[in-house]
Amino acid sequence: MTTQEKFLTWAYVRRVVEASRVDLLDMLWPDGWDQAGPSQVRAVADALARRAGTLPDALADATSQRYDHDPTADAELAAARGWRLVTPEDDEWPTELTASFVRMADSGADHDSSVRGQAAAPFALWVRGDMRLDTAVRRSVTVVGTRAATRYGEQVTKSFAGDLADAGFSLISGGAIGIDALVHRAALQSQIPTLVVMACGLDVPYPKAHAELFEQIVAAGGLLISEYPPGTPPARHRFLTRNRLAAALSQATLVVEAPLRSGALNTLNWAEAFVKPTFAVPGPVTSHASLGCLERIRTSRATLAVSARDLIEELSPLGEQMALGFGAEDRSELLNWEHVAVIDAAALPSGRGPEGRLPQLVEATGLPARTVIRCLRDLEGMGRLRREADRWIRVE
Repeated sequence: MTTQEKFLTWAYVRRVVEASRVDLLDMLWPDGWDQAGPSQVRAVADALARRAGTLPDALADATSQRYDHDPTADAELAAARGWRLVTPEDDEWPTELTASFVRMADSGADHDSSVRGQAAAPFALWVRGDMRLDTAVRRSVTVVGTRAATRYGEQVTKSFAGDLADAGFSLISGGAIGIDALVHRAALQSQIPTLVVMACGLDVPYPKAHAELFEQIVAAGGLLISEYPPGTPPARHRFLTRNRLAAALSQATLVVEAPLRSGALNTLNWAEAFVKPTFAVPGPVTSHASLGCLERIRTSRATLAVSARDLIEELSPLGEQMALGFGAEDRSELLNWEHVAVIDAAALPSGRGPEGRLPQLVEATGLPARTVIRCLRDLEGMGRLRREADRWIRVE
């Protein structure tokens, strides 16, 4: 295929399939979607367009109203506005994005009722902005919170986001009114790239009041990112699905201010499913806007963060290890007493003994939640622990 034919083919599949699906990933990469490399996108596009017999029934049903789409208009709009379609075939596809879904795959975490939205790994992302996607997220934190931010929330967000940006972390958020917008503006002020993960097409600024903000973000070297093709309107289920990308792209997720029922907590759920550090800022116990954060801290599902330093100290060593590309053999040499304590607190293969869930691991080891999470990632990479739903089990 020529470059243009390849672009049109990917644009067609991206238009026809909503978000992502495991059956589609299996068709695109028969040897495993986590292996990336060349895909079978031409064969998949042909099967979708012709309703071929090789098309899984569920996928055929899900695309029955879109399969006859002509991708030419999407390609022309992308060319006119400087958009690109990034896929795992491209060298700017972030390895951490794929790794996040590998960690979650087959664990059952995506079926947990607290993680709502389509859970399959993404297969193509519309991107607007000049910076490479992999470079933009290499050292990054997702920062989210309520749309109805209080004065306290605004102050805390500006402090955390500004300090993280000054420390060299790019900031990822959802572009919404409230905490999200404050995050993006703090990054702009610190002259650090910020990324907006959208729940609609790149040509549908949502909210409309932030159209100028999005232009400023792109002009300053940031990125707008979406799974959804041009013209796609925002919808509740798309926000929940979008949240998984915001959590998967970064090294950690921080919730600054959130009530008990909040889309920000949904993003935190995804980060937890990806086995990534989760942080929450405490707030007044009398503030409805902080109850979600306080509950996550109380139940050890998020580490208490009182300043950006809490994240910076935790993530900088982790970022250095990721940049060096330590493999399982390297990590096996890093076993320390904290690793041993976590192994001892994990569930036994027989199902007897400790429950092996994060709150129990924190209680049994006496270690901070962020340290336990880091150890869990190390031990899974070493093959010492495996995950089943929200339980960690020893491998013997």
